Amino acid sequence: MALKYKNPGVYVEEISIFPPSIAQLETAIPGFIGYTAKREKNGIAFDVNVPQRITSLLEFEQYFGLAYPELLEVTIENPDKGSTMPKIAVNPTTTVSGYLLYYHVKMFYDNGGGPCFVVSVGDFAETPVIVKSDLKNGLDACEKEDAITLLAIPEITALSSASEILELNDAMLAQCAKLKDRFSILDVPQSGSATPIRDADTFRSDFVSAAHLKYGAAYYPKIQTKAIYNHTADDFIKIAADNRGIGTNNGIYKKVGDTKQSITKIIDTSNPVTALKASGTITFESNDLENHSISIAGISFKFGGSDGIPLGSGEVSAESLRAAIAANPDLSALVVATVDGTIATLTAVTAGNEGNNITMVYDPKRKTPAVTLSGPALTGGFDSIDFTLFHEIKAALNAYTVPLYPSGMVAGVMARVDNNRGVWKAPANESIITVDKPLVTISNEEQDYLNVDPTGGKSINAIRKFDSKGTLVWGARTLAGNDNEWRYVPIRRLFIMVEESIKKATEFVVFEPNDANTWIRVKAMCENFLNQLWRQGALAGAKPEHAYFVNVGLGVTMTSLDILEGRLIIEIGLAAVRPAEFIILKFSLLLVKS
Repeated sequence: MALKYKNPGVYVEEISIFPPSIAQLETAIPGFIGYTAKREKNGIAFDVNVPQRITSLLEFEQYFGLAYPELLEVTIENPDKGSTMPKIAVNPTTTVSGYLLYYHVKMFYDNGGGPCFVVSVGDFAETPVIVKSDLKNGLDACEKEDAITLLAIPEITALSSASEILELNDAMLAQCAKLKDRFSILDVPQSGSATPIRDADTFRSDFVSAAHLKYGAAYYPKIQTKAIYNHTADDFIKIAADNRGIGTNNGIYKKVGDTKQSITKIIDTSNPVTALKASGTITFESNDLENHSISIAGISFKFGGSDGIPLGSGEVSAESLRAAIAANPDLSALVVATVDGTIATLTAVTAGNEGNNITMVYDPKRKTPAVTLSGPALTGGFDSIDFTLFHEIKAALNAYTVPLYPSGMVAGVMARVDNNRGVWKAPANESIITVDKPLVTISNEEQDYLNVDPTGGKSINAIRKFDSKGTLVWGARTLAGNDNEWRYVPIRRLFIMVEESIKKATEFVVFEPNDANTWIRVKAMCENFLNQLWRQGALAGAKPEHAYFVNVGLGVTMTSLDILEGRLIIEIGLAAVRPAEFIILKFSLLLVKS
């Protein structure tokens, strides 16, 4: 409408001739749901089930803390003949918690992930437990976050009930179908002795229903990663013979023959570990203790000299120390004293009490033991003062890596492929980084069964290791494997991206006049967007008209009644590029006449 000018002069009017553009939305922003060590942002705690956007593993650690500190068991056997070092390995019967969200997020970033949302459903419990209702509440919270485009609940496989896993898997797919802006990544639970075929049968019958299958994909099997467990021996390991020490709930244990011995990290003064009982010797880090004294509850005890506690080579006998404090029955239970710059914590008791007698901690700043034990030698001749054994045990613990289901890694692969190629490229024949190998070797015949399910169409994508190629995602089918339209993951995700991008870009049309001018603007912006996708290789066809169409208008997509009732109907068609799943090479033998 022309402006009404009221006085003479020169006026400038800018005329917009270009339609609004459509911005392609992000396609690989997962929502990870699970338990965390804490919930804190900028020093302020936040509630459970509040999606938090992060962009790196460091940011995850700042908001949610580290992984659950696992209790591992180390087995130490006698050295092989001719060797000087004992054989050390993590006991294969070691049981770990189901709190694995940290490792999945780590693998997501190791494999090319970018922004994601994390929903903490609760803090780590003293006795680890995964509760279905907690995970369901976290999933419901994801529904309110519009930016999420992928869903993953990595800890779902720790649930003991098949019906609970089924309920959560179906809830993920239902949320995707309801919102139509996200895609689910499901893990296929793996049983100990079952074959891939049996695991596939169990998954198809017990762990996922038949609804909304085009909105999710399943992956199998579990993979041995190179992520190291967050165990409790990173800083300090102390070894004490079974008759000289006690274990704790957050320690590490080792076995020598039939004797179980405790190897425990002493965490801090609030959680001391009894190191010595009624007899034995304490060895301080410094041998220069002559004339040094320790004050316990205001009472000083001098070491060495004619009037001090007997001292030899930096060692103080427990009996002599007990004798020195036995005459003072009112000593406090825990006192921290400094000896030569090294912290030593002593626990004094009344005379005749054979319980907790002497306890010590290490200096957390120096990261070296302040006090070690001089006890009976281990079978291989290694006692608690030998730090070679300490480092060997740490090496064994660090070699005991985390096996994980693939959902977090696959989310990272999808993000990497989307960034490098585009959402229309299948996230398959792509390497999974920082892993060792799948825990199940799948043959071609077994993958035939996983890939095609003639009855229910519930396709399962295999993770396989190939010589000279490493571990690859070797499948790109949705759970709707028998659906000709939505069989492939990249097609489903491409349409999600196009639908959501156009939907958000055309919101400005709401309440605009429903006439030809508006129709032309909308059609032009949609065609420009689809033309860009075609030029990038997302759509098939030698010409734009072969790749897509946009129809809008009276008598084309709308009737007069539609216009009267305020409906503007746009019809869009796409010729999506399908992955070349089967490469067929035909060879003929050409016989040449002689």
